[in-house]
Amino acid sequence: MAKNLLARYIWEVSTIYRAKRITLKEINDKWCDSPYYDGKDIPRRTFDYHRKEIEMLFDVNIVCDKHDNTYRIEDDEGFKNGEVRRWLINTFAMTNAIREARDLDDRISLEQIPSAEPYLSTIIQAIREQKVLNMNYQSFERDALTQHELMPYAIKLFRLRWYVIGKVKDKDGIRIYAMDRIKHIEQTDGKFKYPKQFNVHEYYRDSFGIIIDDTKKCELIRIKVMNHQADYFRSLPLHPTQKEVETTAEYSIFEYRLKPTYDFEQEILSHREDVEVLEPASLRKVIKESIMKMAKLYA
Repeated sequence: MAKNLLARYIWEVSTIYRAKRITLKEINDKWCDSPYYDGKDIPRRTFDYHRKEIEMLFDVNIVCDKHDNTYRIEDDEGFKNGEVRRWLINTFAMTNAIREARDLDDRISLEQIPSAEPYLSTIIQAIREQKVLNMNYQSFERDALTQHELMPYAIKLFRLRWYVIGKVKDKDGIRIYAMDRIKHIEQTDGKFKYPKQFNVHEYYRDSFGIIIDDTKKCELIRIKVMNHQADYFRSLPLHPTQKEVETTAEYSIFEYRLKPTYDFEQEILSHREDVEVLEPASLRKVIKESIMKMAKLYA
């Protein structure tokens, strides 16, 4: 599919979602101001074809109410709660805003992020078709490339890096690989059977970040956050289990139920003196030891 046609489909979904209800004439009025505008209105027959393609590609059904000829997204609440679709729309909205502001290039500073674009489509296709991938991987821990026959189960985005999660032939356990460290990947003719019991959301239910540490147990974690930082935790919770259980003028206390993995330790440490671990005592000890080791570097 042409890249600009895919972008056009996402633009149409985004436009209808924001409007709630909209006529084809109103869509065309907005289309004229779109960066994808090709100088022509969208005919109804063409738009009906786009609706079918959008439903097939994104599982988003755009319906027409005949009494007023307005278009809307069916099951709007389900669409809003769909993680992949919500991410898709948010990403497109930001990309579209940046594209429209390209004349302000010297006033917009963007973060450079590792690219997964060369491999993402191949991996998604392999997940869908349950095909084994032949992958060359450059780990940060090893100098030499390693070759793997990967059975991809899922993908995950964390801290602007894409990861592929799956099983490697002749190795135990589920493995996680950063896509920006893949040097070459190709789909093979080999097939694998996707384990029905595996669900990526369940797999990460008790963890923060990308690391899965089976030596850790899920437990209650309580942290004290200084008041000038508490709003950041409220606006962007660290984990779905986050609860604010105490609020004062000086601080707030948040609770979590998860495994205190290395990723979570790093997150706590990144907030410096604004966050204190109250319990469990074992995590409090780990954070204290890390702070003491850092203090020695500056002694």
